[in-house]
Amino acid sequence: MDWNKFSFEYRLKLHQENLFRSLIAIEASKEASLNLVLAPEWQAQLDKLNRVRAVYGTTALEGNPLSEAEVSEQIEIIDTEKHEVGLDKITKEQIQIRNAGMAQSWVKQRFYPGASSITLEDIFEMHRKITNVSDTHDNEPGKLRKFSVVVGSPDMGGVYRGAPYSDLPRLMKEYINFINSPQLMDFPAVVQALLAHFFLVTIHPFGDGNGRVSRLVEAGILFQAGYNVHGFYGLSNYFYRNEHEYKTLLQKCRQKQPFEVEPFIHFGVSGFARELRGINNFVKTKINRVVYRAMLVRAYNKHVTVKRRALNKREYQLLDFLLTVTEPSDPFSENPSRILRSSELIEAKYIQSAYRGVTPRTFTRELIRLGQNGFIKFVRDEEVKDWTVELDFGAITKY
Repeated sequence: MDWNKFSFEYRLKLHQENLFRSLIAIEASKEASLNLVLAPEWQAQLDKLNRVRAVYGTTALEGNPLSEAEVSEQIEIIDTEKHEVGLDKITKEQIQIRNAGMAQSWVKQRFYPGASSITLEDIFEMHRKITNVSDTHDNEPGKLRKFSVVVGSPDMGGVYRGAPYSDLPRLMKEYINFINSPQLMDFPAVVQALLAHFFLVTIHPFGDGNGRVSRLVEAGILFQAGYNVHGFYGLSNYFYRNEHEYKTLLQKCRQKQPFEVEPFIHFGVSGFARELRGINNFVKTKINRVVYRAMLVRAYNKHVTVKRRALNKREYQLLDFLLTVTEPSDPFSENPSRILRSSELIEAKYIQSAYRGVTPRTFTRELIRLGQNGFIKFVRDEEVKDWTVELDFGAITKY
């Protein structure tokens, strides 16, 4: 990239069909979220899940090796306000996680809908919070770098030289003017956020933490536009799960000036549409399972004959067990249940205990009856030559 020719100019066509369709999907998901009233415990769970995924994604992109479970532990420490206790006894990687979590919370408080526009000091504050204590080699928290850098890698689209350090004070002032300009404000919020991300990480103003700060700026713009209805929304986890494409597209879009940003914008918009769809799937899954459980109670109390209930006690307990064990491992999955093979069900300790003293035929007969009456369904998995047993949420409307 030729920094002598640099300007905040780019090429982007929003009316491209796939891009436009994703933008429409984002707004539809946002409106759907705004109309949902969640139970406090669901709200807390969703917020925690989103925070953990965002922190895990943004730090893993920079090489932090901690697992999502370990990230969750550090987030819990932040929430107990004991994050400064024992800093001398934890690793640099753990401090990075805590820093990212606290910076995330700061961004959420700072960029509420109607808040004032982002400033240069906001970006410096993000950098201070992100790199405090943990990233001190060739980096001053909250300060522009004072040396040249070459970033990128040959296997991720190539390398390029960051902006000359002598130009950084001017470029960052121009950057703030650019992201607050009427021209950019005319775009949908997710496009504004992605352009702000692209140009900041391209300038590369800091010694370390540039990617993490760029993704925080992006999240801040989305917050200010009202995309924080049910938790910390962002793209960090999506970028991490598609790391090669993310880093390659950033580099690809820098190769020409004016910058050909459409591939990166399309990638980010598609990802955000997917993330919001995941949020709505989470809510739909929770509602389906709560209503299904309530339906089980109704069916158990409903007599179809003088002596026969819609569900007998053992059948009720079997379905209650199925409801528990099929809870999705990924709460953002499009599938409302974890797939359970019939061989797994037969071997489950609960089944072995609940059906002790009766013949295998009794268990099979009750399982078939539950399928015939629409409580569960059987689907053949040809790949493993086995049947899967799934809850049938259509039963909600029948009982």
